[in-house]
Amino acid sequence: MHKKPIIIIIGSYKKRAIPLCILLICILIFPMFIFNISYPVFNNTSSKTIVIDPGHGGIDGGSSHNDLLEKNINLEVSLKLKKILHDKNINVVMTRDDDTSLESKSNINASRYRRDLNARKSIIDNNNAELFVSIHVNAHPKNTKVQGVHVIHHPTSKDSEHLAKEICDSINKLVFNEFLKTEQIKAEVLTGNFYVLRESKSPGVIIEIGFITTPEDRKLIQNEDYQYKIATAIAQGIIEYIANKY
Repeated sequence: MHKKPIIIIIGSYKKRAIPLCILLICILIFPMFIFNISYPVFNNTSSKTIVIDPGHGGIDGGSSHNDLLEKNINLEVSLKLKKILHDKNINVVMTRDDDTSLESKSNINASRYRRDLNARKSIIDNNNAELFVSIHVNAHPKNTKVQGVHVIHHPTSKDSEHLAKEICDSINKLVFNEFLKTEQIKAEVLTGNFYVLRESKSPGVIIEIGFITTPEDRKLIQNEDYQYKIATAIAQGIIEYIANKY
């Protein structure tokens, strides 16, 4: 029985497939050059000022566990966030970039604590910030099993609510789903009547990046990779918020 020249048929398909593959690649890539595809969000952020507020500092250590102080974690994450935003051509102002409290920058007649908060609010307002993020670490001494991230906005600010939702979605995707690969822990959007949220002219949020009183979270908030991931997620949420706003 005469065998069919299978190799010739396959060769024929190969000859036809090669130009088809080249054509398909051209169809996919060529529009990128014609329409100059880019991420317009980055174009919209270059003229914006973002204020990053690392909570506490100096005499005020914030929450703690043994020698671990919230103020140091806040600053570490904030500095990472600053670098990420700078790399995206976004102007950043820090309320503090070292271990200091800010009460000396306020001239109101009030307690040290209130003067510190007033100074942070003044930095936000004086820089006409597009938005601000205040970085903190949570604590719950009576429940050492609670975990997760809280993104808090003032209940009367719609812009702050939108910002909180963008950052929350970004943290859930980049940190919990992709980095930690868990669906058991989530970032949550909450409301709060905190001074900096209530008194600042710009929209903003307080981000509690984990619980210092919970062993699992305590390990995470000290981890460089986790710090970088959550800073990246916050930055992405900020960028998405600005993109959607403009």
